[in-house]
Amino acid sequence: MTQEVTRWLAEVRTLQHQLAASRQERDQAYSSAANWRQLYDAEAQQRRADVTQMEITITTLRTEVAALRGQLQGGTPPIADVGSATTPKPATDLTTVEGLRRELTEALRQCDRLQQKLEAERADHAQTRQTLTTALGETIDAFKQDKSSSSLAPRSPEN
Repeated sequence: MTQEVTRWLAEVRTLQHQLAASRQERDQAYSSAANWRQLYDAEAQQRRADVTQMEITITTLRTEVAALRGQLQGGTPPIADVGSATTPKPATDLTTVEGLRRELTEALRQCDRLQQKLEAERADHAQTRQTLTTALGETIDAFKQDKSSSSLAPRSPEN
């Protein structure tokens, strides 16, 4: 009888150790998931800020192009401050049709470049999200595999 009680107590201790190890593994997995989530959120926030800035730039350029087209069609004198204050412009003669064409062409090129950058940022964001999601899934799968392999390991009774 004493031998059975000792064996049961050893089994209880073994189960308590396994439970503690499982809890520790779970806490590590939660910590890892929280870390990945934080990294993903930081990346997403940066991408959103970049997209917002590019959209503002595109809107500004579209407004500028529309103003230049209106000047070209209406024959009105050029507006003093068509561009944004942060974008220095080279000296261009906006009083001639040729000068306006050059300025319009350059503005359209810049708009296209910014649109391409915006699309590249969006693609990069999608790739980053996919990579982080995959890494998180692999971490969880590895955790589950470690957990299942540790529960299948032969138990040795403690004395």
